[in-house]
Amino acid sequence: MLGRFGKDAGSLLGLEIAPDSIRMLQLQRVRGRQRVVGWARHMLPVPLQGDWLEQPGPVLAALREAHARCGSRQQRVAIALPGTQVICKRHTLPFGLCEFEQEAYLLAEAQGLFPFPLDDLALDFQVLGPAHNAPDRLEVLVAACRHSSLEPLLLRLEAAGLEVCAVEVDSIALARAAALASPGSQCRRLLLLEADGVVLHAWSDGLLPMRQARRWSVAQDAAQRLDDIQRLLAAGSTLSADTALLVGGGAASRAQVEAMAEHLGVACELLQPLGGLDLGVFESSGALREACASMTLACGLALGGVR
Repeated sequence: MLGRFGKDAGSLLGLEIAPDSIRMLQLQRVRGRQRVVGWARHMLPVPLQGDWLEQPGPVLAALREAHARCGSRQQRVAIALPGTQVICKRHTLPFGLCEFEQEAYLLAEAQGLFPFPLDDLALDFQVLGPAHNAPDRLEVLVAACRHSSLEPLLLRLEAAGLEVCAVEVDSIALARAAALASPGSQCRRLLLLEADGVVLHAWSDGLLPMRQARRWSVAQDAAQRLDDIQRLLAAGSTLSADTALLVGGGAASRAQVEAMAEHLGVACELLQPLGGLDLGVFESSGALREACASMTLACGLALGGVR
């Protein structure tokens, strides 16, 4: 299984291994609100280049240090895979099945849905609601990847003293964080800025999440990167060009967002995913507020772990 949120996951640590840092966040439900009970943004000694699993030493050391700084005794974590590593499909199920029967039904049909051998299949699903064109069936979102490609990551994190209990697609976790940051509105576009590139996530009614990424070169200046973002927005989304844009990630700042809005001619908002949370003992933490935009994915994962 990829991992089931909201069933027996409990209060998990949301974990992101970003190009420049390890980001962790743990939440607990207290009197109907989610409270921050532990967090860390630990900078890596050297930014990641390529797949860290091939040379895990520095990252494992940073994970241990981040966990110590987080202040949480929780070793069970939730992580996200990029949409490029997971196949997502909409499918339907008969009404009236229990959760075990729903899973068995999907596994029985998995060979026709995904190009993976069943003995190498990691699968998860989320019930979306009644199917529009078949009132006697439920519509579900099914996600699958190869277990053999997931296992090395799980083993590396285990070597750092962490147990992966849930895995999500990044776009789904990010949608949760965006909804918390902008209550009452429906996020349609989210841009994550990091030191080495940018990723655009977009959601349209009735469609699967869209994800487009661009890597930056060290030779690109700020103006060239803004031009790159403009091309990404034009090519990567079927949404209206005037759809508001939320901006988060480790390289996001208020000045960056203001420059982007002026250059793109689009309403842009710096994502503050922790704004809707009870910060608890961290209420006066300037470091947490400064790191807020960078904690977007970790926040989305942690929210899934307390549902």
